[in-house]
Amino acid sequence: MKGLFSDRYGYTTPQDTLIREKLDTDIINALCTCYDKLKDSLDDYDRDNTSYWEVQKYTYQELEEYVWCYFLNERKADFRSHNQSYSGVSTSFLQDERHAWYKKMNLVDFTLRVLRGYKGGGFEYDKIVNRFELEINNSFSRLSYAYRVVDHRVVQITDEEEIVAIVDAMKVSDSVKTHLSDALKHLSTRPNPDYRNSIKESISAVESMCRNITSENTLGKSLNKLEKNGIKIPSMLKSAFEKLYVYTNDESTGIRHALMDDSDMPGFDEAKFMVVSCCAFINYIQGKRI
Repeated sequence: MKGLFSDRYGYTTPQDTLIREKLDTDIINALCTCYDKLKDSLDDYDRDNTSYWEVQKYTYQELEEYVWCYFLNERKADFRSHNQSYSGVSTSFLQDERHAWYKKMNLVDFTLRVLRGYKGGGFEYDKIVNRFELEINNSFSRLSYAYRVVDHRVVQITDEEEIVAIVDAMKVSDSVKTHLSDALKHLSTRPNPDYRNSIKESISAVESMCRNITSENTLGKSLNKLEKNGIKIPSMLKSAFEKLYVYTNDESTGIRHALMDDSDMPGFDEAKFMVVSCCAFINYIQGKRI
């Protein structure tokens, strides 16, 4: 919350940058609260969707047991003896200081994958999972944490408007969504993100969209043919994007060619810039088509 007493009178300095590559106690507690709320919601869901003669489903228990067996790689037979209440596996892992921050974020990713993989829940179940993702994003935003849940995975993004641009671009077509999903996956892989392939997939999303419009086989040719398809782009703007495309083909970056040396190897800032810029350009072209 902004404008608190300590901020107004100069006792603390507001953060100029978002927290990343670590998890402080506040963020861990917030994540645990998200899991607590998820448990309550899934327990209520079970009670509401289990008839008198059916066995209680215990959906959250199934989630925790899955985490125990397939994330922590513990023995199934030990689950009940070590977890009498069946509800503390995920939160205990998050609170354990022995685990690296990125392994804890891996747990969040794993949880989202498991939740989304359950297809029998229906509308009410989907609402619970959507609420869980929203709770995480609200907590990360409130605590200035540089990550968000986008496309059901945790990625490092620093601006809410950037998230909107990415989400909107992923709605344009299935091929665009596939490339952007892969770009986010490479960007968010921990502890070793693949920035080069993230950039490659970002520019491929633009290439896919433009090729679908013009039927040309390269982005360069597609950009030149867009006007013939009723999409006029100012020459300076088109030139700027052509230069971004040239950047992805530069041998020094290793994005589309073998890396010659690491002097110009892209990092997080370049990869994030490319995914956001490519999404903005996709949305721009889509706007011109409407």
